[in-house]
Amino acid sequence: MSPPSSNILLDPIPEIRAALKSNSFGISSSHIIEENSFPLTQQDLESVKDESRSTGTTGVRVVGRAEFQLLGEEGKVGVRLDRSGWTVETIRESSPSQIHQKLNKTYESLESLLIDISESYVREMNNEIWKRFGMDKHEDDQQQENI
Repeated sequence: MSPPSSNILLDPIPEIRAALKSNSFGISSSHIIEENSFPLTQQDLESVKDESRSTGTTGVRVVGRAEFQLLGEEGKVGVRLDRSGWTVETIRESSPSQIHQKLNKTYESLESLLIDISESYVREMNNEIWKRFGMDKHEDDQQQENI
């Protein structure tokens, strides 16, 4: 189910940039597709703000696009961020898997999208969590075996 369309998204490119950066541990590479995104200029952004103030919602023309390479052989994914959320637009270079069923599916966040489409991302996310607790996951596995 898609998030409500009343979310205010004025400038998706900085949001995409921040989401890609915070999830970089779980993707091989990424780039924003600025030529297929809007707004790009300060004038564009001002028109989006004016439209948002007058209508109370984000216009359908406000969209950001990015492409990223998943870890391993999971493939290359193109996503769109708009007022509905993060939508999987393209899947390429993927081995036959269930990832193709995710095409055109919309998610609340880039994290939830990655969790749903990439086992490697989930593995790396778990490793990051263990690191934040100052532990190596393998150390915990050994502790569990000793109990």
